[in-house]
Amino acid sequence: MDEKKQEAGVYLYIPMVLTVAFLIGCFSVSLAAVRRNVSGLTADVSVSQSDRADGRGTVRRSALKESEGLRYRMVSAADVYELRPRQAAPSEKDSASSTENASAATTNATSATTNATSATTNATSATTNATSTTEKDTSTTEEKNTATEPETTAAEPETVPTQPTQPEKEVLVLPNDHYINFTPPKEDRVAYLTFDDGPSEYTEEILDILDYYDVKATFFVIYHKDMADKYKAIVDRGHTIALHTYTHDYKKIYRSEKAFFNEIAQISNYVYSVTGVRSKIIRFPGGSSNTVSNYYCRDIMKTLKKSVPARGYVYHDWNVDSGDAVATNLAPEKLLANVQARLNKYRKPDILMHDTGASKRTTVDTLPAIIEYIYSQGYTMDKLTLDSYAVHHDW
Repeated sequence: MDEKKQEAGVYLYIPMVLTVAFLIGCFSVSLAAVRRNVSGLTADVSVSQSDRADGRGTVRRSALKESEGLRYRMVSAADVYELRPRQAAPSEKDSASSTENASAATTNATSATTNATSATTNATSATTNATSTTEKDTSTTEEKNTATEPETTAAEPETVPTQPTQPEKEVLVLPNDHYINFTPPKEDRVAYLTFDDGPSEYTEEILDILDYYDVKATFFVIYHKDMADKYKAIVDRGHTIALHTYTHDYKKIYRSEKAFFNEIAQISNYVYSVTGVRSKIIRFPGGSSNTVSNYYCRDIMKTLKKSVPARGYVYHDWNVDSGDAVATNLAPEKLLANVQARLNKYRKPDILMHDTGASKRTTVDTLPAIIEYIYSQGYTMDKLTLDSYAVHHDW
């Protein structure tokens, strides 16, 4: 009876050993997975916070928004293929915390594996002792009672599928996984966004959009009551404030040369009083080629185009018209099409838009698409200065 009990005891050890061996295999696979995850956490940093250059793209940062974490970088098509839409990017502190947690998980998994290995050793020792007490059994019985630990193979590293071949086209990566087609700037191609007739109820929204894309623009302003903060915001946020006369009333502006410069002096003094900037950049209402002025003073534009530079001012017309002055709230797709139709005809396009409140809501709505299209055509964007190229309609 004692021999039968011992034999039964040996049979009980066999499933125990097999179970422990199976657990060792599971822990080995889990450990390999945790290590890959830890590696991913340290290498796959969020786009909006990444400033790495991996050889396939050149890092660019937005100086305006650097302190707030709003950065962008130039990457190739291969990089974009690797990126997938994700939730809001974690902060660097959160990323570090996740890495520490993953490392702790790795340590725990390693400890569990060690304990399992120790249990296996004890079980094997017990099996050896039990086997030594049954040496009198037949050779057939010994074959049945001999426990052989199955081999455990290390988990092979996961192979990454080869990426499909894609053309090397650079894109500008913006926050929140927002990608726009971006062509590296071509030499001497600069676009100027200009807004006439403001400020208005939409000025702050326009400024927010420009800030988001890190674009500087030019605002040709007239007088509006109770909007001193808007004029100041234009200057404080790094844009050019320029002059578009005080009233924009043709019959007052163009009745004489003296009347025109009185209007310029009025708006110049007002802008200076609220912003501290004395602007010398102007735009004629209707442009330098307008003929409406002839109704009030014949050939006055010929006179003004000579006297304006003589008095130290620089005037700017435009060569790309968004068409937003043609009708109230023109459809966004039409505004965009107007810009697309003419932009590439010029190395230095001066794009006319308006900042005039409710009648130009769609101008604000279309602005992001216009900016992205300009970027996609290989232009940089800048504000007008006294040294900037000046578009004149008679050139």
